[in-house]
Amino acid sequence: MAEKGGDEESLLANFAVPSRASSSYTIEPGHETLAGSRSSSSESLGSRKESTNSLFSRRPSDWGSRYGIGTAFVQLDDAGIYLSSLSITILLSTLATIGIILFALVVTFAILLGHCQKSLPGPGVAVPDPCASFALNGELNNLQGWIVPSECQDFVARYVDSGQYSLDFSLAVDAGRQYLKPIVNEADGLDMIVLDIDDTCISHVPYYRAHHFGAELFNVTSWHFWVMKASAPPLEPMLSLYTELRALNWSFALITGRSENERDITEQNLLAAGYEGWAALILRSEENEGVPAVEYKTKERLKLEEKGFRIWSGFGDQWSDLTGSASGSRTFKLPNPMYYIY
Repeated sequence: MAEKGGDEESLLANFAVPSRASSSYTIEPGHETLAGSRSSSSESLGSRKESTNSLFSRRPSDWGSRYGIGTAFVQLDDAGIYLSSLSITILLSTLATIGIILFALVVTFAILLGHCQKSLPGPGVAVPDPCASFALNGELNNLQGWIVPSECQDFVARYVDSGQYSLDFSLAVDAGRQYLKPIVNEADGLDMIVLDIDDTCISHVPYYRAHHFGAELFNVTSWHFWVMKASAPPLEPMLSLYTELRALNWSFALITGRSENERDITEQNLLAAGYEGWAALILRSEENEGVPAVEYKTKERLKLEEKGFRIWSGFGDQWSDLTGSASGSRTFKLPNPMYYIY
């Protein structure tokens, strides 16, 4: 038994147990490889201990874990992620650079927005509209033979449907009222006012609303179909003036570009709209077909004067209603943004 005990003591001496107090190992000759391995582990543990207080450590361990993966910049094990001081420097530099870039973008955007706001008109400032210029020059007769450009269809629609057209029409009629009412006419009933019919006495806005407000070529077939319905409504400002002046013994001649074969339906529409008691209703005869409107209407007014009528004034939505001889002392052009006849 003594020999056995001696053998055990010799065996234990070859594998010395480390002391917990010193954390060192006693290594016998012949076990240097093991000693090198233990020394390397001890150094690794010391390195991990120094990095336990790093930026991304998950727990304050004095020793960390003996098992992990990583590089010289980042270490990952079951205790957390450990960054070297160089990695932290690079990360903070990157974040700072991104912040500077974002700040520069915000400043640039603010400057551009300021320039845009300066270039835009402020509240209540009107933006020039080519269609408004077109409409104005059409009314002034600077443009002739025009049809509404397709890009101006919406402009005409807004002008009509907003009530601006009605307001302008009313103002033009009222200007005629202010001129005519003070005149003391003769008792013979020969003091005359000449009116056009279409879009002067009765309105064709319903027709033109269905035909792009004039932004299309005139269609004789569809127009004739509309006329034969005899449903054109009165233009109330003109009907009101007509009624007032008839009560003051004024005579009216209605001259239209419609053909003579439309006389009955024209009379029907006028009566339905509230007009009555005219002195003359003149439509194109066969001999006047194809004659320019100015020439045709001038000739008909001269015939009225030959009959003894004294023409004081004329109203019409076309310049051809008002141009030429025997047109009166003063004429009144009514607005029409939808079509042009000369």
